[in-house]
Amino acid sequence: MVRNLLLVLIVISSLIAFGQNDILSMLRETEELSDLSRKVESSGLDVLLSGPGPFTLFAPINGAFAKLPPASGKKLSADASYSQRVLLYHIVSGKMTSQVIVQKPEIDTLLGQTLGIDARGGIRVDGASILVSNIEASNGIIHIINAVIFPREEPDIVQVMRNTGILDTFVSALEKTGIVDRLRTEDPLTIFAPSDIAFARIPLETRESFFERPEWMREVLLHHVARGFYATYDLIDENALRSLQGDVINVKVTDQGLDIDGTLVNISNIVAENGIIHIVNHVTFPTITRNSLPSIRETMESSGFYIMLSLLEEADLGDILDTRSPMTVLALSDKTLLELEERIGSLSSDEETLVDLLAFHFIPNEYLYSELKIAQSLYAINGKPLYVKTGDRIYINDVPIIRRDVVCRDGVIHEIESVIIK
Repeated sequence: MVRNLLLVLIVISSLIAFGQNDILSMLRETEELSDLSRKVESSGLDVLLSGPGPFTLFAPINGAFAKLPPASGKKLSADASYSQRVLLYHIVSGKMTSQVIVQKPEIDTLLGQTLGIDARGGIRVDGASILVSNIEASNGIIHIINAVIFPREEPDIVQVMRNTGILDTFVSALEKTGIVDRLRTEDPLTIFAPSDIAFARIPLETRESFFERPEWMREVLLHHVARGFYATYDLIDENALRSLQGDVINVKVTDQGLDIDGTLVNISNIVAENGIIHIVNHVTFPTITRNSLPSIRETMESSGFYIMLSLLEEADLGDILDTRSPMTVLALSDKTLLELEERIGSLSSDEETLVDLLAFHFIPNEYLYSELKIAQSLYAINGKPLYVKTGDRIYINDVPIIRRDVVCRDGVIHEIESVIIK
């Protein structure tokens, strides 16, 4: 008891000293929360907790992690996906003071599961006692707790879809094509699952053809699945994902809600053991229309990258855009290159230097922004490595991407802030 009281005083004084920083900054600056801070960053939730929020965080002290059984502690440290699930169970959307919490028997977490609240003789959250409450942050509020709390184990993603009762047609189609076996994986998946009503909306003739052509049905179903765990708050920060079918799933936020390839998400964030499900209101089809998109060359000509394209032609590298293989372009805008006009002049007079520099900006194969996030290094067309770092933005050889996912017929363009030298 004495130690807990002392800890309370230390935590309160340190957090007050840092004032109204965001939740992530307050975790980083508080020694008694250093274990939690490290796990937040290693699991990829640092962007979330430094974002606008507001959030309520139930923050376990270092001693809470030290008390875990060795196997649990090891899994939390070694498995980023599992660690993310556990930490999401400690985060609630909105700013909930202790006065609000005690009025609720349970509250919903960002994981999608609920925390049980017991306010008899102090506040306990799923059995963990709140040691320090109502610590204000600029993007929410922190309550310090004395134990790590764990979510209930969920069924796998296929069973969860069966349990909904409104995805029977989708699950039946997955089983008919054998795709269901690919979904029983330990790697997390995100599924944009069309409801039974969504399938009913398909014109009868098209629906009959769909179920009579297994190969076509397989392509369509795989287009609804992406690798990785993308909850709603992840999706609003993305422009595109790669489906298991290999095509692009377009993501955008509209006035009506979250739009996935032109259809809205009706029910979001249904969590399973190996992924997450969002129910959509229409069946979406692989974008055959991608063939009607402009090429990389056409896009560079019309979208503010004309000078870079001209330099490419001057260096006799224009044919790299005429191959049939997909390409990723790290593009420099006309404005950026004009600001470097003197340097451009010298490079233009030295063809070898110009070729070497431009080659750093073209990567064989197509890499969406969401795919760059998980890459550590790539190779440019000159065979030299490009190193990828993530932070507030993605950096390629320390140069940030400032505009992303300009999808073209033959690849994708990401605009970068300055020239990649090496």
